[in-house]
Amino acid sequence: MKLLVKSTIVLILLTALTSCLGGSKTPENLNIDEDFKLFESTKFSIKIPDYLTETDDLNEDAEMQMQNMFRETYMIVMAESKSDFNFARRILDMGSDSLSYAENYMDMQLESMEESFNYKVTKSKMTHVINGMPAMTVEAGANIDGLNVVYIITTVESDNDIFYATSWTLKDRKDKYFPSFYQSLETLTQLEYDMESEESEMDIDYEQLLKDLELEE
Repeated sequence: MKLLVKSTIVLILLTALTSCLGGSKTPENLNIDEDFKLFESTKFSIKIPDYLTETDDLNEDAEMQMQNMFRETYMIVMAESKSDFNFARRILDMGSDSLSYAENYMDMQLESMEESFNYKVTKSKMTHVINGMPAMTVEAGANIDGLNVVYIITTVESDNDIFYATSWTLKDRKDKYFPSFYQSLETLTQLEYDMESEESEMDIDYEQLLKDLELEE
């Protein structure tokens, strides 16, 4: 299963957030049609603020990694196939059949975060719908090396995948940038793609792999 927390994410927070910590609390009030640009991957599209630029050192599993180090704003989106996630759940014996994909994935990611650093959920799980897709969002905060960082964490269930989007900035910039982050999340859209081609790249027989693992036990 793909995980949000990587050593590179912690590193970027410790080394890149070096500008003046004071920040305006006035919301940006961006216009979605004029102040955002479109990002497309194989599986999804999303509009992001124009000032974000692509990077490759936030999370190696993410299909989208965007940042503005001067504004101290960061966004990533990961996509994991439901089949991969189902396999991970069976191997790790985690999750619950009574919960949605979005909630199961959220719970597993929050547990992963808890193993890596101390955080506090500041806004409880909120279920909603993004462009016809079931979604769940939480807000969280953490103190990392004296820096108060705040996150918006969202899981979204598409037809074939689970999208995992997270945005973060410094706590004193929350009021300024969180509205723009939420605007961006509402534009997340699943795209049609060749499932057979995607699966052939992995070429994993999950049922056989499970049998092999059971034999090893």
